[in-house]
Amino acid sequence: MFVTRSRYRALAADYERVLEQRDTARRDARTHLTTTRTAAGQYTDSADALHRVGLARIRDAVRYGARINRLARAVARLRVEVAAEVRRADRLQAAYDHAVGLDNPSLDLGAQWQQRRTDKEAV
Repeated sequence: MFVTRSRYRALAADYERVLEQRDTARRDARTHLTTTRTAAGQYTDSADALHRVGLARIRDAVRYGARINRLARAVARLRVEVAAEVRRADRLQAAYDHAVGLDNPSLDLGAQWQQRRTDKEAV
């Protein structure tokens, strides 16, 4: 079969254009594959980092919960100790008042005529 020179040149130009499109498609495919691998690696790294951060937050929450429980028990124990010391101080104060005569009922009657009493009733 005979092919004219102009037809041959047109077919050769089409062939070159198809080869160029093929090479461009291969380059684009390699670029997309590299980009996909990079993105997948970054996603994996990000997912791992997020997982580590999530585990660290859970670990910290457990630690903080344990600390809060220990502090709550310490506060409760200290409140009991403070209440016991307040009762002891009140008993000692009452014993002192009795020893020096400050619980005498006649002292309360002095509030009516003494000018500088802090417990004096306002009239």
